[in-house]
Amino acid sequence: MKIKWCFSVIILLLITVVPVTFAAAPFKVFVNGQPIFGTSIYDTSSIVRIIGGAPFVALESISSELKLDVEYDEKNKTLHVSNKGEPQSEVVATLKKAKAALYATKREGHLEKFRLQTDEGIRWFPYWRSSDAPSYGPRFFFEDINQDRKEELVVILTTEHGTGILVTEAHVLQKTKTNIGEVYEEMLIDDPEAIIKKNVHTKKVSNDQVEITIGKKKTIATLYDYLKHEVIDFSIYKGKLVVYMSGQLSPPTEGGILITYQFKDHMYQAKKIEYLKKRPDFIMESSFQ
Repeated sequence: MKIKWCFSVIILLLITVVPVTFAAAPFKVFVNGQPIFGTSIYDTSSIVRIIGGAPFVALESISSELKLDVEYDEKNKTLHVSNKGEPQSEVVATLKKAKAALYATKREGHLEKFRLQTDEGIRWFPYWRSSDAPSYGPRFFFEDINQDRKEELVVILTTEHGTGILVTEAHVLQKTKTNIGEVYEEMLIDDPEAIIKKNVHTKKVSNDQVEITIGKKKTIATLYDYLKHEVIDFSIYKGKLVVYMSGQLSPPTEGGILITYQFKDHMYQAKKIEYLKKRPDFIMESSFQ
């Protein structure tokens, strides 16, 4: 049974303490500029305690002013603190073989405030952003994509989608040795649009055809602006991090550019760039809840 519990925490930013010049002087507590209590620091019934010269206050006593719910689960020995006015975090993707779960908060059609929970602990990613539509939910992979004999966690998020448009971004988390053991650290990934701009060249050869040049290889394809990039689709393909880029998703543009990444100089860079007549059949790895 969950019961309300008074949990003492240091409130350094939310509490204004009036210096005490006499034992009977009132100890005033302010939350967001509003006075809450005015009791003596020697009053044992007060919510304020001075420990080691620092003020402690009972969180439950100011929870209503902070719009917080504070609950203690005595059976499981857990404390639950939530903000009444904010959307709550929930599981958005899981991957059993990695023993990992991805949490996020839903707000106005998007997922934000991501956190990743694994056996190694919890990592927060406040700047990640994705669609909350079930068809475009996060994709979760656990594979050795850099051939170091350790699986990496790869999260694919959809940042834009619509008629003919699909834009995703990839996040690769690798285990890195630190003074507290191995933890997941996010690696840099070279921008696919910059890769194409540097390595792929197009030239119109007729009213409906374009010549695509990648290195020394030339290909003739249906005309469209390859640099428009209405489709930027990251995934794991044949054990590698890849991104497929084309001009339009629906109706599909004939062909596109597939970039295969390699881990080099502490980041993921283009290893192979090729033109494909059709989009690869990427596997959806994780579940969306």
